[in-house]
Amino acid sequence: MDIRAQQAREHHQAAGISKQQAAQHVAARNRLIRQLRATDPDRWTYPALARAVGCTPELIAAVVQGRTR
Repeated sequence: MDIRAQQAREHHQAAGISKQQAAQHVAARNRLIRQLRATDPDRWTYPALARAVGCTPELIAAVVQGRTR
C-alpha cells in the first residue's frame, strides 16, 4: 500500500479524538487523498481510495470534488 494511503487511513481513524485534533486529522486526510488522486487517478479510483483509507467512495468523492474542507 502507498504510504500516503496508509497515512490517510490513520488520520481517518484518529479523527474521532477531539474537535481540534479531528480538524487537523481531517485536513491531513483530505490533503493526502487529493495528492494520491492527482498523482495517479487510474490507480487511485474512488473505490480504491475508499478501500485504502477505510471509508466510503462517497466520502472520497466529496473530498476530491472539494465538498469538504
